[in-house]
Amino acid sequence: MKRAHALAFWMALSMLHAQPRPQATVHIYRPKLSVGTAAHPTVSCDMFEIARIQNGRVYTMKASAGRHSFTTTHDQTGILVDMEPGKEYFVRLDFTPNAKLHGDASPVLVPPEQGRMETLKLRPLDGQYIEAATCGRP
Repeated sequence: MKRAHALAFWMALSMLHAQPRPQATVHIYRPKLSVGTAAHPTVSCDMFEIARIQNGRVYTMKASAGRHSFTTTHDQTGILVDMEPGKEYFVRLDFTPNAKLHGDASPVLVPPEQGRMETLKLRPLDGQYIEAATCGRP
């Protein structure tokens, strides 16, 4: 009888451990502009490189709930985003006035309604520009 209780306990414990962690959805995008068209700024989350964003493209990924830092190569201070499970977040790359020469981009958190509208006509990011990294705990 004790073995049956122990087995049931371990099965319940392993099921709890195997459940997926709560996640949020993040859309990182770059509107199609004539400024910095050749540049592919690298976006990082929590100091892990995520992707090099092409002009007029969007990259959608999952992130664990909690606070995350989004930066670019140019803007190391970036933004902090407190993510809640099941919610969507939109991070747009904005270019500085001298971006024609340098391709300097900074991440900006955009309200969901605005982000949805701005990403409607954007194409997904090409796979070759996606880095092998994660945002938060996998």
